[in-house]
Amino acid sequence: MDSRQAKARLMAECSRREISSGQARQMLIRWLSKDSPPTEKQEKEIEEIISSLKKDKYIDDARFAKAFTRDKLRFSKWGPEKILRGLSDAGVDKSIAEEAINEQEDLAIQVLTDILSKKRKDLEKKAEKKAAEDKSKLESLERQLKDLDVQKKDYYKQKTALLRKIYALQTKLRNSSLQTKASLIAYARTKGFPSSLIERVTRGYGD
Repeated sequence: MDSRQAKARLMAECSRREISSGQARQMLIRWLSKDSPPTEKQEKEIEEIISSLKKDKYIDDARFAKAFTRDKLRFSKWGPEKILRGLSDAGVDKSIAEEAINEQEDLAIQVLTDILSKKRKDLEKKAEKKAAEDKSKLESLERQLKDLDVQKKDYYKQKTALLRKIYALQTKLRNSSLQTKASLIAYARTKGFPSSLIERVTRGYGD
């Protein structure tokens, strides 16, 4: 494929979807040099093609970044940090990427609120089931403590062991909501949301 054919093919691709300059460059390298390091002549042709398509608005990194950010938030539920990495991989300048992401902060907050709301319901359902099991264990331990024979030689040893188990279960039950919040924060981090947004959305959780 020569440079003229490569340009025509790239224009067709750009007409179908948004393509960043970095992605365009990788396509041209693949088409013109078959993924080998491009020659000096090919490098010049690649830059000329990209420059020409930028001028004619076939390629616009700012437009690509905005579309990429919206799509990844709405459909993939990516957080800003993960989107920033994706834009960097696509060869988009950091300042352009950050501007596109900042413009969608309200959407990012809404997406985070929605995914954490669903995750919270799931976690609380599991926590309630576990809490019921723990309460049953606690009641059993309390009965055992009440029924201990004071006259037995190892009475104090048994009492101490039971009290420790009771205290551990009581603490676990008290901290259940805090554990749920910690799980939600960890989940949001895996989706690529920054601590600042997570704190805003989870404020009041576990109180």
